[in-house]
Amino acid sequence: MKDTSNIQMARRYLAFFAGAKTIYNIHSPFVYAFAENVLEDQRQYYAFSGIEALRQKLFVDKNVISVTDFGAGSRVNNDKKRAIRDIAKSAVSGSWKCQLLFRMVLHFKPKTILELGTSLGVSTLYLSMADGRSQVYTLEGCPNISAVAKRNFGFFKRENIIQKTGPFTKTLPAVLETAKSLDFIFIDGHHSHAATLQYFQQCLPYCHEDTVIIFDDINWSDGMQQAWQEIQQHSKVTLSIDLFHMGLVFLKTGRQEKEAFALVQRKWKPWNMGFFR
Repeated sequence: MKDTSNIQMARRYLAFFAGAKTIYNIHSPFVYAFAENVLEDQRQYYAFSGIEALRQKLFVDKNVISVTDFGAGSRVNNDKKRAIRDIAKSAVSGSWKCQLLFRMVLHFKPKTILELGTSLGVSTLYLSMADGRSQVYTLEGCPNISAVAKRNFGFFKRENIIQKTGPFTKTLPAVLETAKSLDFIFIDGHHSHAATLQYFQQCLPYCHEDTVIIFDDINWSDGMQQAWQEIQQHSKVTLSIDLFHMGLVFLKTGRQEKEAFALVQRKWKPWNMGFFR
């Protein structure tokens, strides 16, 4: 399904923003704690400068690699041969999003993390360096992109990352059986309605009531938006948090009814959010 244009994205965001809450309007203690400790935390943590320096190097890397794309592709460039700098600019999660993931790991303290969509490994490094005691499983379809990510992991000497390469249809079942239980899942691969629902369903048996599942780019296309709406309505989902670019769901039992929140920072800075990425 065709991805959303920048004009459509802006209109979609305005509609989202009109109904979103800030920390001042949240009455749920669980969601308030998330807003306070994750969304509103503006501190620059120890790992940020090093990873962002790597990002800047990737932005100017002219080396060309062959790309095998098992997902919905890039909005910017779908060439089979692409420069690393183009991949870094179009397919790697922005600083705002990656640092939000870092703070989520600090807040939720997961022991086992699964990432679907390694890309060049920038977001993986943020997940890994938030807590070195966690185990990060990261999956990437393209062998050449995976090789660049592996090099980046080696540069940071990360020992808590287990990297798997190949189609998710092959790598995901094996990782799920190995991990047994998942505390934190970041789904950022194959941005389509059917695939997103499939990965969600595959991961559910390995989740528990404290698992947090994060879906990236929930407004990337009509299909992703539909998938997000269906996931929110799933019988096991009792709480969802919509951040526009990302969506979080929780499977907490004991709640009498579903709750859905749309949140924005109290001091909204769209230029820090990579708004159209």
